[in-house]
Amino acid sequence: MRLFFYNCIILILLPILIIRLVIKSLKDKDYLKNFSNRLGLYSEKSYSNVIWFHAVSLGEVISSQIIVKELLEDNKVILSVSTATGLREAKKIYGQKLFVVYAPWDSIIFINSFLNKFRPKALILFETEIWPSMIHACWKNKIPVILSNARLSESSYKKYNLVKLFINKTLNKFSLILAQSYEHVTRFKALGVNDNIIFKVGSSKFDLESNNKFESQDFILSHDFILAASTHKGEDELIISSYLKLKEEFKDLKLVIVPRHPERTNSIEEILKDHKINFKMSSDCKFNLNKNDVVIINATGLLVNLYKKAKVSFIGGSLFSKYGGHNIIEPASNKSPFIVGPHMKNFEDILNLFLKRNACIQLQKSSQLYDAYKKLLNNDELRAHMIDNAFKVVSENKGSSNEQYEYIKHLID
Repeated sequence: MRLFFYNCIILILLPILIIRLVIKSLKDKDYLKNFSNRLGLYSEKSYSNVIWFHAVSLGEVISSQIIVKELLEDNKVILSVSTATGLREAKKIYGQKLFVVYAPWDSIIFINSFLNKFRPKALILFETEIWPSMIHACWKNKIPVILSNARLSESSYKKYNLVKLFINKTLNKFSLILAQSYEHVTRFKALGVNDNIIFKVGSSKFDLESNNKFESQDFILSHDFILAASTHKGEDELIISSYLKLKEEFKDLKLVIVPRHPERTNSIEEILKDHKINFKMSSDCKFNLNKNDVVIINATGLLVNLYKKAKVSFIGGSLFSKYGGHNIIEPASNKSPFIVGPHMKNFEDILNLFLKRNACIQLQKSSQLYDAYKKLLNNDELRAHMIDNAFKVVSENKGSSNEQYEYIKHLID
């Protein structure tokens, strides 16, 4: 009965979902591409015996790629996403090796349409993708459902606990839950997950290798630069303000900003114009640091090279609670000393590993960003110490992707 009411709510909200998609498409037209996918309609030819892998957005697409590539060795895979940035990145990574589609909205009608089209032999959801209709439809059709790289933040746990009876039934329709840490295991069990389906396996994010080769001619490196990576609305103003203060002491210092969503570059441009700062837009790393104080990157996939050369990096999505932080393993792997804001709920366990080893700086409030940048710019020894400690944390926590693949393979076989 609860699932019936849930589906009624989804259908009632359908006009709002469509309007929201149209609004997003004003900044990124790819949101309206293949709109019929959201309704469970696909132009691809029918398949059977495929693995359905769902990675909601850009970060999940990148973090899940080792597991997906291992699955592709013996299986056909359909990868579904929810965002335009996720769709583009997935197509860039996999090319023609698998189908990349938008996931259907979580109505039983749309989900059943997907299942009838592709007839998957298993569904793998990555991280915190708990969709009641999707999970129920697969469970009812005896399709194993796996939650890979699973995490459940304290705030998410509290929300789910408000509907514990409903969410408990949904969670126990999983065949397997592969959790990132014992803390996540504890929270899932507190919601009623059976002991025999949940295992602690670590995070696949530690396994990603740097696959972008740095070429010295890509940069004109007569100046040091600080990096602001994966920034969100509201953070750019604080970053630019901190940079202007830093310029008073570090005259030749440059700033590179990489917004989480490239369609936001125009709004950052307006802030820089208001401050009368010389800047350049770039879709690659071949920008000239001599001629501009600030470079805005309006593309994805370039952070690896930027981390390798940045003097200090700030990881965005962490200054405001509504975002919850972004991947800090990538700067650590590429030996960039990094700063995060006070709000890292999406990476709390991973962040604690770095904090225990003095491998990064976490701000207590956003106004401390200038001081953190300055502290690291003034102290070569501290930067080197943080780089070494962070790299050790990454090295010590590798191997989760292979472990998760073995669990998945055993279940599917």
